[in-house]
Amino acid sequence: EMLQGDVTYAINFDRIQKHPKYGYIIFEYLRCHESQTVTPYTSHPNRYFNKNKFKFISLFRVAKDLNATLYLVNYAKKGTPHENLIKLMKVINVDENNHTSPITTEDTKMTRTDFSKWFRKLNQECGTTKLDE
Repeated sequence: EMLQGDVTYAINFDRIQKHPKYGYIIFEYLRCHESQTVTPYTSHPNRYFNKNKFKFISLFRVAKDLNATLYLVNYAKKGTPHENLIKLMKVINVDENNHTSPITTEDTKMTRTDFSKWFRKLNQECGTTKLDE
């Protein structure tokens, strides 16, 4: 409402946390809708980069500025056919001039349970970060 239809040049963070060993970690969750033909395992943001180009470029810029790790997380809503498929993508680079594969990632395919275990462990470890770190 306040922008009155203006194009926004801001992004929302799904999650940002500071890990005592790994530093800042940014998570962006990418939901695969049940109406789509792709699954969390087969989808990649390169498929729709032009549609969300500013979002991915901005996330990567912020990650670089914070010396952070940026993860994109493909998932499907619980109760849908692909609910158990999660692809964790660690973003290595974003090159808007690369028209074929602008986002370079290291991918890990996981189950929902495996991701939950990994994510909860990471979350617990972040609880040990002190304010002066």
